[in-house]
Amino acid sequence: MHRLALSYWRVFLGPLVTVATVLAIYCSDRYLFTVPNPGAIYFLAVVFAAYIGGVASGLVSAAISLGYAAFHFSLPGQYLQFQPDSLARLYVAAVATPLIAVMVGVLQARAKAALAGEQAARKRVEAANGKLLALRSALDHVDYGIVLLDREMRAQFINGAFRKIWRLPDEVADRKPAFVGLMYHGRDTKAFAVRPDEVDAFVAERMALIRAGDERPLDLRLANGEVVCLSCKVLPEGGRMLTYANVTARVQLAEELEQLATHDAMTGLYNRRQFTTLAEREWGRFRRYGRPLSLLVADIDYFKSINDTYGHDVGDRAIVQVADIFRSNTRTSDVVARIGGEEFALLLPETGLADACALAERLRETVSACSIIVNGVPVSLTISIGASEARHDINEIADLLRQTDSALYGAKRAGRNRVSVADPAHTSARPAIQKPSTAA
Repeated sequence: MHRLALSYWRVFLGPLVTVATVLAIYCSDRYLFTVPNPGAIYFLAVVFAAYIGGVASGLVSAAISLGYAAFHFSLPGQYLQFQPDSLARLYVAAVATPLIAVMVGVLQARAKAALAGEQAARKRVEAANGKLLALRSALDHVDYGIVLLDREMRAQFINGAFRKIWRLPDEVADRKPAFVGLMYHGRDTKAFAVRPDEVDAFVAERMALIRAGDERPLDLRLANGEVVCLSCKVLPEGGRMLTYANVTARVQLAEELEQLATHDAMTGLYNRRQFTTLAEREWGRFRRYGRPLSLLVADIDYFKSINDTYGHDVGDRAIVQVADIFRSNTRTSDVVARIGGEEFALLLPETGLADACALAERLRETVSACSIIVNGVPVSLTISIGASEARHDINEIADLLRQTDSALYGAKRAGRNRVSVADPAHTSARPAIQKPSTAA
C-alpha cells in the first residue's frame, strides 16, 4: 500500500512542479522582471516530471508547459495571436517538449527496469550464496568425507570429515590443491595400508580411476586399521564429487562372517567346506602344471576313549592342542583343515611324498611329546597319519582324499601312533614308520 501511494504521488508530483514553475514565471513577468525565453525552464520542468513520474507525468507536464507558452507568446490583449518568431518558438516547443517527455520517460522506465533487474539478480545471488553457505556448513558436519573437484582435478571444496580422515591441515586444504596432491599427502603421512614399495603404483592406479570417472565403490584400507569406501560421481561440468565413508564395521562384519563360513570355530583352522574349495584349486594347478602336491590326513588316537574317560571338555582341548601343533609347524601356503570331529587334513603344495612323510613324522613326534593336564595328571596324546601324493592317473581330488584316508586306516590297523603311506600300485596303505602303539 505504501509503495502504491508513493507511485501515485510521483505521477502527480511532476505536473505540480510544472504548475509551480509556470506560476513562478508568470509572477516574475508581472511583478519582478520579464523572463525573455522561458522555454529552457519548461524543458527542465518536463524532464523532472518525466523522470519522477514516467511518460504520462511528463506528457501532462508538457501540456501544461505548452498551454502557458501559448499564453506567454501571444500578443498583448490578443490570445493565440503570435508574432512570427514567437510562433516559431511555440512550434519548436510543441514538438520538442512532448518528445523530451517521452524520451526521458522511456529512459526512466528502462533505468527503473534495469535497477529492478539488478536488485532481483542481487537478491538471487544473495539467496544462492546463502544456500551455498548453508550447504557448505551442512557438508562440513556430515560424518563422511567429501571432495569436489573441477574438470582440472583440483579440489574446490574439502569438508571437515575428509580433513580428519587424512589428517589434512586446513592451510593445505584451503589452497585448493590438485587431487594428486591429496593422494601424495596420504602417501607422505603413511595413511594407506600399502607397502612402501607399492604406494606409488597404488596412487597412480587410484588417480587413473578418478580421471576415468569410474563410479564403482572402492574400499581403501588405512594404516590405522580402518576401511574407507571411496565413491566417485562424475559432475555435468566435468568435475568429480568424491565421498569417503567409514565402512570399517561393515567390512569387519563381512570378514567375521567369512571367517565363520570358512573356518572351524573351535580350532581356527579351515573347515571341511573351505578345504574342499582350496583343494580343488590346488588340484587344478597340479593338473595344469604338474607341480608336486601331497596330502596328509591325521586322526587323534583313541579319541572316543578320551571323551568317555575325561569328558568332552578335555576332548576339545585335545583337538585344539593338535590343531595348534599343525598350524605352527606348517607353511602359510599349506592348507590345514579340521575335516571331522578329531580328523585333520593337510594339503601340501610344491611338496613331494618324501618331504610330506618327513613333515608327518615331525608332527607325530611333536604331538606324542605333549600332554594335557587333567586334575594335575598329564594325559598323553598320539596321532595316526595317512600320506599320499597326487598322480596323473588319479581323476579328482576326492579320489586322492579317499586314498589318503585308506592310508590313515592302515596306520590305525597297524597299531596307531604312526605314519602310513598309500600304496600307488594297489591303493592300499603300507606303513612308512613303525612306532609302538600308545593309548591315551
